[in-house]
Amino acid sequence: MTRAVVLRAVLTSATLVLVLSACDSKVGGTPQAANTPSGSASSTKPSGTGDNPFTGLSPCTIIDQVMAGEGFPAAAPGTVDRERSCASNKPGDANVGVALQDNTGYDQGIPDPSKASRGHVGARNAIIERGSIGAAGQCTISIEVKPNSRALVSVSGNDTTEQACDRVTAIAVKVEKLLPPNT
Repeated sequence: MTRAVVLRAVLTSATLVLVLSACDSKVGGTPQAANTPSGSASSTKPSGTGDNPFTGLSPCTIIDQVMAGEGFPAAAPGTVDRERSCASNKPGDANVGVALQDNTGYDQGIPDPSKASRGHVGARNAIIERGSIGAAGQCTISIEVKPNSRALVSVSGNDTTEQACDRVTAIAVKVEKLLPPNT
């Protein structure tokens, strides 16, 4: 599968579910990166306004912040959902995507619950999903922001699915720190 097809699948899925990955086994436990420095992301969390907790937030800015120093190019809006999703593709490495969805709960639209595991990113509920589009080297985490909103973080690339899931977990920890409070 080419990167363009994978990116299109990532961005198309961002609108519907943004579910990615392929994995041989379920992830047990809690999706959290070990030894992630707390100062690795901005400590200022936007508050959001009205019903949309993501008002004033840009998924492109979030990707650029969490991937800073790793050689990824500036994130670009998705082709399907330009207002709510962005991705950055580092050729030969990975594609990292973030979607901020104000109208879908973190646990909605899971096409195959047997390939999803519940856990937490920080104090927030989360689901890590594997195998939804059948391509190796992909993994997505859906993080609850408010009862009917979520942040989706995805990684696809040259790694194995297990490596992609480890990587997306570490990135999700950084993204979570930039999200509005879920209270």
